[in-house]
Amino acid sequence: MRAVLLGLLAMAGLTAFLAIRPEQPWILALTALVAGAGAEAAVRSHPRWEGGVAAALSYALLPALAAAGAGLFIDAAIDGYARVVAGLAAGAATGLILYGEYRAVDAGAPFFGAARLALAAAAYLTALALFTVTFASGLDLPATAAATGAIGFALAFDLLRESRGRGASSLLAAIAVGVSLAELRLALYFFPLDDLLTGALLIIGFYVATGVVHHLLDEDLDRATLAEYAVVASVSAAVVVVARLYV
Repeated sequence: MRAVLLGLLAMAGLTAFLAIRPEQPWILALTALVAGAGAEAAVRSHPRWEGGVAAALSYALLPALAAAGAGLFIDAAIDGYARVVAGLAAGAATGLILYGEYRAVDAGAPFFGAARLALAAAAYLTALALFTVTFASGLDLPATAAATGAIGFALAFDLLRESRGRGASSLLAAIAVGVSLAELRLALYFFPLDDLLTGALLIIGFYVATGVVHHLLDEDLDRATLAEYAVVASVSAAVVVVARLYV
């Protein structure tokens, strides 16, 4: 029921932000806040929840960022009545993310694996949207790098939450991912890239960083795994660059 209510609120908020002119940024901020607060409250109401308020706040990061990222990306990329349709779809997806966070509380539940997989996909899509919008925002380089690092940290913390290296190790690993992404954003400044290409390269870096760190926290990182991620990163980057050049 909470997921349905949050989805309806997110649909209303995103639609209002995308449809009302002149633009009202506070509507999007309020929608993101409601999404995060709704997720935190839902997690604490779970019968298997054993953490405190601070631990529950980690479950609020992805829903809040997903709502904000969807609104900003749709606002920048879509025109006309399609904006409203996209806003409604994004609001419904926000409700599903809350439901996934609720299901992810109990690692022994039947749908835990499916919930974590869906949340991981949502995290990477949110990262792509926010990285692309941040690059296109017109902010100066230090501000853009700082924003990229903060986004990377928040989403990495959600992705790494269920690793065996919980607590301080997961927090420090997420900080390391955020710092690495900020440095990558600084490095990409020296290349003539468009918004979408930069966002795609950042999401590849985010995927590799979170994947390697996840294996490191679970103590099963070896040379073969590192080689696999290196190949995936190289091939993905090459495909993205070629696609943007010739498509």
